[in-house]
Amino acid sequence: MYSKTNIFCIILIGFIILFNTDSSPLYYESYHDHHHYERDPWAHSHSPYRRAQCFSGDSLIKLSNGKYKEVGNLQSGDEIITIDQSKIISTEMIMMLDKQISKEALFYTLRTDSGNEISLTEYHLIPITNSNGNENYLFAKQIKIGDYLFVLFNGKFKYSPVINITIEMKKGYYAPLTMKGTLLINNILASCFANVNNHHLAQNYMTPFRYYYKFARFISLYDPFNINKTEGLYWTANIMLYFARYFRSDALCL
Repeated sequence: MYSKTNIFCIILIGFIILFNTDSSPLYYESYHDHHHYERDPWAHSHSPYRRAQCFSGDSLIKLSNGKYKEVGNLQSGDEIITIDQSKIISTEMIMMLDKQISKEALFYTLRTDSGNEISLTEYHLIPITNSNGNENYLFAKQIKIGDYLFVLFNGKFKYSPVINITIEMKKGYYAPLTMKGTLLINNILASCFANVNNHHLAQNYMTPFRYYYKFARFISLYDPFNINKTEGLYWTANIMLYFARYFRSDALCL
């Protein structure tokens, strides 16, 4: 017998396949846009900067082969380095949840004692560790001087304290989604998720899309979410936001 979770995933995968048969996949404009589709129920209710959920366009991603790639150049199937349970592992790039090449956004740029920097929008999640070694995901705007971030330094995993925080406008922002739900931005570990206060809940919500991605790759569909053709907040992200809005609205920060 199938569990309720498996049945839900199968049904949602069916919807994903249905939507992706269109040569121009449906997606909503980014929350940063001033012109929103009427289908977005939150279009006129919040500051545009609170909708940001991405990394700055100048972010570099470390691949499994040791090379670096700009976040905007990531492709489905790229093997990316991340950190999981204090171990350096490889994860796979799935899709862009949000992509804006020329628009500006407000970023929190965190600099660590190791010399690494990461720029995230205010409600993007990033893991820290406390004095007891316990991991916790916080919004970028909640990070304080002295908080320890997870850093890849000289090929090894370490904790490094934040020594400087600046708030600045930058052009271009991207929100890549990986199989593990995390990735290294300029060698600093970050979540793929924003506007939700629970990283693990968001990762669970994306399970159907990971299943669909695996299935698509199995049948040799190598770019199932049309990364190169879409700009704005992708429709899959909106589906998850709608589900969360009705079933776990307490987890959203919109």
